[in-house]
Amino acid sequence: MTVHLVGAGPGDPGLLTCRAVELLKSAEVVVYDRPSMADIVAIADSTEIAHCVGKAGSRPAWPQADVNQLLVELGRAGRNVVRLKAGDAFVVSRGGEEAVALAAAGVPFDVVPGVSAALAAPALAGIPVMVRQIATTLTVVAGNDDPEYHQHIDWDAVARVGGTVVVLTGRSALRDIAAKLMAGGLPPDTPVAAISAASRPHQRTELGTLASLPNTRLRPPVTFVIGEVASLDLLGSGVAGAQAANSGANGPVEGSHAHS
Repeated sequence: MTVHLVGAGPGDPGLLTCRAVELLKSAEVVVYDRPSMADIVAIADSTEIAHCVGKAGSRPAWPQADVNQLLVELGRAGRNVVRLKAGDAFVVSRGGEEAVALAAAGVPFDVVPGVSAALAAPALAGIPVMVRQIATTLTVVAGNDDPEYHQHIDWDAVARVGGTVVVLTGRSALRDIAAKLMAGGLPPDTPVAAISAASRPHQRTELGTLASLPNTRLRPPVTFVIGEVASLDLLGSGVAGAQAANSGANGPVEGSHAHS
């Protein structure tokens, strides 16, 4: 049998691909990352076992090495496995590491692309990431919460490219990310949109600037769109950061993991 690395999209089950639904319905085992995926896991109504390997309540997430080993063992046992990954399996969500482990172990696997939050979140908020004469380049950055991770990113180069920058994850590292982008040459008043829980009923969009970015009150998962396109807000769903703080419109949001 095969281990299927399946992109689950930004969260709404309606944004799953047809292939993802087909595989879920025939899966013997589902391995997923977060409790908020429960409505997607429920599609796999004939599944014998479902493993939640992400943080759930007070229980910590599994170490990545243990997840890799679980997938290898399930694959070697001949089980038909769906490994659900938020967004796209190969964008930020460590699906690449799991694919490397499976390949090294000689376990058959395939990859089903999903809708990444890097594109879905801005679109659902009415923000086109590329518009002629405004932004013709798109840079996607994994803003890991570990400050040491940022040492491996050339933030000056990210700032120089211009266009639109989308930062996935990194909620607790926002101050460091904003400071590095401004040091690289982006003006403090560069428009920013923070989109929380994209595609979910409690989706929220907070509008601000690069200087105000670290002050967002949104809870993860949050996708950050940096650049002139962030000021478009074509659906009118955005709330200014200060207004959000006063109105409570962007209060606590369910979920504690970033999407990809």
